[in-house]
Amino acid sequence: MSVSRIDIVSAGSRQRLCCCFVALDSLFGYNWSLMTAPGRLNIIVFTDTFFEVNGIGSYYRMLLNWANRTNEVRVTIICPARDDLENIEASEHIIPVKGFLQRPNPFYKDLILGFFPVRKLKRIVAELPSPKVVHVATSASMGWCGAKVARDLKLPAVGYYHTDLQEYGRVYGERLFGRWGGRLCRYGAKLLDRFAYGSCQAMCVPSSTAEDTVNGFFQGPIKLIANPVDVQGYCPGPSRDGLFRKKYGQDDRVLIVAVGRVAKEKNLDLVCKLLGGDERIKLVFVGDGPYAATLRQQWGACVTGFLHKQELLDAYQQADIFVQLSTSETFGLSLVEALASGLPAFALRSQGFVSTIAPGCGVELLEESDLGQLADRCVALVNDRAEYETRSRKVRELVMRISTEVIFPELQSIHESFLPTDTIPTIPCGSKEAPSAN
Repeated sequence: MSVSRIDIVSAGSRQRLCCCFVALDSLFGYNWSLMTAPGRLNIIVFTDTFFEVNGIGSYYRMLLNWANRTNEVRVTIICPARDDLENIEASEHIIPVKGFLQRPNPFYKDLILGFFPVRKLKRIVAELPSPKVVHVATSASMGWCGAKVARDLKLPAVGYYHTDLQEYGRVYGERLFGRWGGRLCRYGAKLLDRFAYGSCQAMCVPSSTAEDTVNGFFQGPIKLIANPVDVQGYCPGPSRDGLFRKKYGQDDRVLIVAVGRVAKEKNLDLVCKLLGGDERIKLVFVGDGPYAATLRQQWGACVTGFLHKQELLDAYQQADIFVQLSTSETFGLSLVEALASGLPAFALRSQGFVSTIAPGCGVELLEESDLGQLADRCVALVNDRAEYETRSRKVRELVMRISTEVIFPELQSIHESFLPTDTIPTIPCGSKEAPSAN
């Protein structure tokens, strides 16, 4: 007699069945890893960037690590395969898919474009454990596929508007084709956003500015939920001394860092103009991107290239000041990471996380009329050690309220709210494969 699936009807039954599966695992070597927490919500993320070093990739790596650590929810990442990057492996929770004519976006090389096999993606999603909700992370090729898969399989879908694609379209359109080209590219990006997110049951946004953009193409509910920061991973160091400071610091100069993707729309020319020529300051751009060569050639700027893990943490812990003058940030993850590391910051008042910062929280918000005083203010703060230590403590306290332990349970509850009320978790028996959704 063969049994294809067992319905879980009570917590007691669930516990007894889990014990049975563990025993079967030890006796017969079956892989019952999917069954250790039956009934967990499965958030299936469709994203065009995951392995790459950028804000979206960091966000979903944090989400996956949190889910695996807490065992409260299951997260499955479906993303483009990358044969050109090292140390990339598929796993139970990460499913890279090779696309036809797969190529990097010419304007944003971390974003992979291509034609991905929707039929294969539907089969993958159908075989994943239930209950499940599709999560559309980007409005490019893989994001569009995620929306299509959700519609065809009649699964609920939640979108997240990480990047203001319309603003990027305007900036690059104006650069290539002038003002009218910028308007046309912005409208085209709006259509792409609508195509990817239009059928979602709800949208999540990290800031009120992103909410304004999403209101222009989405008619459903919009949930404002901040991007989290790993406050255990990003934390103050024992001192400002270390390898990063030895390599990039210079004498007694104030070491100022701007961290993130090196792109023209980040206002990096303005940073160089205000700080690069001041003999009291050593300015370092931590990151890489399409504008790195221009910064080096035109300004003689110091650009480190991408720093990973401990190297990046060293940059935050050993610099004196963090500066962000970008006005195009949907949220500004690097700013939040810097604050979690206890690094005092100066930021131009703009959209994103900056717009939520109240006075007295340790971040000095600048108006455009203040920019001429930026260098003097940075140097004065570093020389006033008591005020510097106070701000370092306050910025750390500021971001504790958006830690992963606070934000991700909220994201989980948003997804759970769109599950059918009659959803019954299921467990496969006698099979190494995950259960069908149907």
